[in-house]
Amino acid sequence: MKISAMLAVVALCFSTVKAAELTNISAGDVKASKIEVPAAVLQAQTAKCGHVTLQITDKLHLLAQTSKSVLFTSAKTEAEFNEFVATWTPILNKFGIKVTGTEYKEEFGTLTYSSPDGRVVRDFLAEDMNYDALDPVAINTMKHGLLEPLEQAGMTPIAALDIKNEIFRPTFKLYYLTKPEENMDHEAQLRQLKNGDDIDFDLLANAVTLVKKDASFSMVYIGRLLGFKSKLAVSEAAASVKVEEYKKFLAENKKEFIASKTLKLDEPFVVGADTYNYALNMYFFQ
Repeated sequence: MKISAMLAVVALCFSTVKAAELTNISAGDVKASKIEVPAAVLQAQTAKCGHVTLQITDKLHLLAQTSKSVLFTSAKTEAEFNEFVATWTPILNKFGIKVTGTEYKEEFGTLTYSSPDGRVVRDFLAEDMNYDALDPVAINTMKHGLLEPLEQAGMTPIAALDIKNEIFRPTFKLYYLTKPEENMDHEAQLRQLKNGDDIDFDLLANAVTLVKKDASFSMVYIGRLLGFKSKLAVSEAAASVKVEEYKKFLAENKKEFIASKTLKLDEPFVVGADTYNYALNMYFFQ
């Protein structure tokens, strides 16, 4: 699909949205680079037209990374970066977001933008979730299970990119809007906690919005960036001391303690002269 055709598809749902302007790309640039943009399919919604859906196969330079008010990518050539800009400009315009500048240097390209309400674009890659990567229906169901909570939280989804490339499991990447914070760890984002240990879901119930219990050791949630620390203790009293010490450490490093749980080990764990009988799990905001 050519750029002009893609723009027509993206503009279908909102007739009031003006045709997207390709910032910093002239007609000559487009013609010279022979840009081919993947077909854009607008995701069906019951109440309104929603995010844009693209499928990424070999053109990984179209997978935008997000930071502050910037989309960026690794592109081997300026033509690839122009294709990136041509793909993302109409998507952003569809949601009232204006491209304010682009820059390409040494195989690295950036696109800056501004939005009317100050919200910013953030992304979530689903590859680390637990799912049957050979079942397209399961993947699609999981995708909608993430998109709906974003909508409910007022974090408007703007794009869903289905990824079918040999360096990834079959997966997808979501892009949505949220309110910015000076420290991005403090933003309400769609995130995954997966540190290799079973999660104490009950301790986090009032701290973040649980989206999916992906496994006993994995959860997808909306909220600030969670941190986790596990320690061993020889006794319950020693465990309490370690919790208080860690709270102090967190406060000194401007991090917020959430909760902790102390568990008796099924079998003592011996290290040298110390016999550990308890484990403690501690959760905090980064």
